[in-house]
Amino acid sequence: MRFFRLPRAWCLFPLLVALLASPAPAAIVCVTPPLPGACDPAAALLSAIGAARHRIRMQIYTITDRRVVAALAAARTRGVDVQVIVDRSALRGDRNDAAAVAALARAGIAVRVDTVRGLMHDKITVIDGTIVLTGSYNYTWSAEHRNAENLVVLRDPAAVAVFARNWRAAAARSVPLSAASLPAPAGRGPAGAVRGNRRTRIYQWPGCRYYDRIAPRNRVAFPSASAARAAGYRAAHCG
Repeated sequence: MRFFRLPRAWCLFPLLVALLASPAPAAIVCVTPPLPGACDPAAALLSAIGAARHRIRMQIYTITDRRVVAALAAARTRGVDVQVIVDRSALRGDRNDAAAVAALARAGIAVRVDTVRGLMHDKITVIDGTIVLTGSYNYTWSAEHRNAENLVVLRDPAAVAVFARNWRAAAARSVPLSAASLPAPAGRGPAGAVRGNRRTRIYQWPGCRYYDRIAPRNRVAFPSASAARAAGYRAAHCG
């Protein structure tokens, strides 16, 4: 009697089914400096952004890693709804993340500036409403190569829901970043229209804490930061 022999690949079919059926881990811990068996924060973040299909909601205090900026821009290009909230300090022209924020905005990504009284110190990315990446890890070269940092990938629906709600609350109190509020190269201050305070002789731009709090009687409009400086005004510290 002759027996029909299945191709060898069929022997792996039960294992493949088991792997596909097994749930993803509820939490993955990534650390720098690297530990044996632990994942790498940058690799996990870039992988998650690259796998996003519908939306990305990010709150990040500092972003200078060009790979992350490029990954967000690529996600936007393939149709993902990408929205980012940054801290006011990211608008300083003398900071590296000012260039990153400008690049995000020019890629068509909706960027908001948090107006919370203190720092917007969050490091949170919500992917497709199902995954959260959070921890001490800022999206910077130093966080990856110099610092002791952690990034945790969470898939727990309850945790994801809380972080998503927190993002929406931050977005509600934030102001949109416009082309007029993008910082120019280091040392030149913001580009576009600015608002001066004739009492303090300080000028501010959209995203600064007191931009909308200058008393009407003290407001002076300038077409640019250079015009304000020419009038004897100095730039505000918007951190």
